[in-house]
Amino acid sequence: MKKIIKICIFLLLIFSLCGCYNYEEINNYAIVSGISIDQNEKDKTKYDVGIQIMNAKKDEESDNSLITFFKASGNTIFEALEKIMLDSSKEIYLGHNEVIVINENLLREKDPLNYLDFFMRNSEVEKDSLVIIAKESKADDVLKIITPLETIPTRNLKSTLNIADNYSGTLTIVTIDEFISNLINEGKEAILPAVKIEGKTSTGENMDNISESNPKTKLRFETLGFFENNLLKGYLSEEESTGYNFLKNIPNETYVNIKCDENNYASIKISDSKLEENLSFINGKPNVKIKSDIKADLAEYNCKADFTKDSKYIKELEKKAAKKIKELMDTSLKKLYVENRADVLKYSSKFNQKKFKEMKEKNYTIEKILNNINFEVSVSVNINSTELSIKSIKGDD
Repeated sequence: MKKIIKICIFLLLIFSLCGCYNYEEINNYAIVSGISIDQNEKDKTKYDVGIQIMNAKKDEESDNSLITFFKASGNTIFEALEKIMLDSSKEIYLGHNEVIVINENLLREKDPLNYLDFFMRNSEVEKDSLVIIAKESKADDVLKIITPLETIPTRNLKSTLNIADNYSGTLTIVTIDEFISNLINEGKEAILPAVKIEGKTSTGENMDNISESNPKTKLRFETLGFFENNLLKGYLSEEESTGYNFLKNIPNETYVNIKCDENNYASIKISDSKLEENLSFINGKPNVKIKSDIKADLAEYNCKADFTKDSKYIKELEKKAAKKIKELMDTSLKKLYVENRADVLKYSSKFNQKKFKEMKEKNYTIEKILNNINFEVSVSVNINSTELSIKSIKGDD
């Protein structure tokens, strides 16, 4: 009897290894790696939707492009994709989409919630697809630019943004679900990275663009675009973007340059940071105290003063670094909350959550919070390691 049971179990295991019942060949699908959304130039009520499809090829050394681009117009994203289906010999598959690029003019004129519903409602779409602004160009043109390190444009966009997010301190990654969530929730606004085409789009579409050591057409991430009332309001400068990332407490691995004498600079690399926020009402007005404690390493030192002999030089660098970072944070807060009312740091909703009783007593609405909010920023920097075993190679004064 035991022998019969063992045989039955063995047969069941054999049959279970035969594959999935609903398995379909990947070659039956057109794998979408990027989606572009532009406003139709002739009919402003319609959207031009483009998709970048990865070509399945055996010969990777071929001069043919590794991508194919399809485009169609529709009153909705879904309608445009359905029209693209008519031109494609394969079923479109969105499960591996990595990037969604949206034209800046569309983001300025139309609330994204009016046309991005498809991406949250369709279970096939990746919710961690990155959202990027096409600055000063059409979104579909961005997806056509072929670059040397990654011949599939969307992979280049994603990998470049990942590197910039981790090391530059000026950009940040935003997924489609984060973007929509920020626009939906009361008291929240959004922020997105922006990419720009340098050179002629027609040149960047050709494989010849990557045959040169210095391609004539490139994609370059510049800064962050910020939203107010669900519309793109403007862009942060490089310094304002860096200040924003410090305020978000995500500057790890980035660096700050400090002038260490009359003509020379030192670079410190951020290794860790801790941000504390204290919300209160002072003299009847909303006040936010921001305290940032930063740990850093000395990555480069081009000044003559020998910090190995006297620790005061490191202390001076710490003070200068703290001052520089505070200035970056203050500049960002001024741009977002004084010059504009772009609550991308969500302070109005934080007051609503943590100080609701006081807001009610003082008759404060979310809008009133934004119109009267005040900030106090303090920064301390501790240089833990010099990453240098010797004094400056320039020598003493």
